[in-house]
Amino acid sequence: MKSTSVKAIVAKVMTVGLLAGAFVLAAPMKAEAQQFGAVVEVGFPHNDYSHRDYFEFQRREAIRRHEEFVRRQEWERVHRFHDRFGWR
Repeated sequence: MKSTSVKAIVAKVMTVGLLAGAFVLAAPMKAEAQQFGAVVEVGFPHNDYSHRDYFEFQRREAIRRHEEFVRRQEWERVHRFHDRFGWR
């Protein structure tokens, strides 16, 4: 084979490859809306405190803080005469 024919074949192959690559890049992408997807969450629930859930969470949190405060006051009342080593 002559070197000129080899060069011509290589040029043709490279041209075809270049045109194929340009065609792939120019082809429109598949629309995202035509795909269907489903999400399955396993594990701890997602905390979404939006709208009414947010106010319910705030109410429950205030109740919990108050109960903790009352518990701490009760503990201090019972243990106010104790120190590290027992009775004062």
